Amino acid sequence: MNQDASAPLVELAGVHLARGGRRVLDIDHLAVRRGQVLSLSGANGSGKTSLLKLMAGLLIADGGTLRCLGTSMRARAAARFCRGRHVYLHQVPYLFDGTVEDNVAYGLKLRGRDPAQRRVEIRDALAWAELDHLLDRPARQLSGGEQQRVALVRARILAPTLLLLDEITANMDRDSRRRTYAMVEDLRQCGSSVVFASHDAEALAALGDTALVLAAGRLGAARPAPAAIIRLAGRAARPDTR
Repeated sequence: MNQDASAPLVELAGVHLARGGRRVLDIDHLAVRRGQVLSLSGANGSGKTSLLKLMAGLLIADGGTLRCLGTSMRARAAARFCRGRHVYLHQVPYLFDGTVEDNVAYGLKLRGRDPAQRRVEIRDALAWAELDHLLDRPARQLSGGEQQRVALVRARILAPTLLLLDEITANMDRDSRRRTYAMVEDLRQCGSSVVFASHDAEALAALGDTALVLAAGRLGAARPAPAAIIRLAGRAARPDTR
């Protein structure tokens, strides 16, 4: 596939999805670009999880146009393309039996990474998340917030082009939320794209370049997110030292 470097990672136009005879998504247009963080809010049942799973390739649209890196694809082909490139992380993470290191290593093993290199990458990733002290801890013994951060590290180490986060701060204490916000911001700085769905007003204010609201499966108009406004204000306040 010819990839257009300037094209959005994924673009939906007129995309709809029904479940149980009810239309759960009706998206006129949505584009996610490289290095962008989108915050997504909406009431329970508004379609947030369905939208994230569709962009992860875990659900297949019933109709509409999907473009991946500028190339139009049929719904099933788009889902296959997104799986492995786009990673979905649910608010209740699934961790395997074994240690934290075993869990973070899983995706690297599937990719055939050399064991010595794998250990280096795992330790670097856990240090990035300030979780290196948990390397040998049984994963099932971690707190809910620690488990979620380990799941985020496990996703991040695979270098997904798009990370789809579904209410991941819901069961975290204040310190874990703060660290998670910093981790997502670091991903943005490194060029990853993130869509962050949440009910948490604090999380929505802390993250994102663009704020989206979903209601009854339809997106409202995009607007600058509070975090983006704060960043822009900070840049404007800095003196010009050139």
